Amino acid sequence: MMRVRAKLGRVRDLWRYPVMGLQGERLQTAEIREAGVVGDHRYVFQDSKVGRVIDPVTYAHRWGETLAFPSMLDLRARFAPGGSTRLDIVTPNGRVLSSGDPDFQTRIGETLGVPVKLMEFPQIAETRLRSGRALHLITTASLDSMKNLYPEGDFDPRRFRPNIVVGSQPKRNGFAEESWVGESIRIGPEVVLRVEKTNTRCKVTTMKQDDLPSDGKILETISQKNGNVLGVMCSVAKGGIVAVGDEIESSPAEIDDLVQPLGTPRPSLKETSAIETRFSQVGRLAEWKPVS
Repeated sequence: MMRVRAKLGRVRDLWRYPVMGLQGERLQTAEIREAGVVGDHRYVFQDSKVGRVIDPVTYAHRWGETLAFPSMLDLRARFAPGGSTRLDIVTPNGRVLSSGDPDFQTRIGETLGVPVKLMEFPQIAETRLRSGRALHLITTASLDSMKNLYPEGDFDPRRFRPNIVVGSQPKRNGFAEESWVGESIRIGPEVVLRVEKTNTRCKVTTMKQDDLPSDGKILETISQKNGNVLGVMCSVAKGGIVAVGDEIESSPAEIDDLVQPLGTPRPSLKETSAIETRFSQVGRLAEWKPVS
């Protein structure tokens, strides 16, 4: 017998991050496929002198360790209006640098203080599908709980780079989404996500961006009070369109038998670590291609 669906909240914010390490763009609607929000984490910048990907912090990705450039968080990436694949990068003074301009990479390099190349990774969909990290979700209940633990801190969602911010049900508190791990949730009329794992946090949560100040106690509080995790990572069981305001509810058990990811079947939780090991070679820098 089909279970009754429990109402979990509504979509408060939708975010996409076209370039790894840069601020993202807030959306009113988003298309979700098996690899997550379409266009999310599609590009990186590479230091063209040493051939390494740059990021706000040093981090060991599958394609190697990144070079740290905290000033990346001063830049905001968005796709140009009208469904274009052209990138616009907005600088702190409001200047818009377009990837269609011949001097685009030169201008970005001048802003960051390092010569760069814009690179695209065609295999990103397969990599994210296999690792169960297609999409990041966080609830306002979790953010409010952290604020209660550290009242002086600003737990703005932008610090945590989620794709979906869930406006939790009234009076719901605690780290609500952690109880959804291993379950499916439905968003709006089309999308079904499988909540795979909690999300371990890193130093980026403490760093200055826009009007958010640098604050080391943000990560310290998460580490001490919640085991250094906040939010969850999801795979996509059924894609579609989501919009701000869409209702989010638990998905009956039977849905798991009806909706599977396109292509390769979704791995079980027990298989995840083994799959991540097998795919540790996926995404070597040689597989990234320059964007002309």
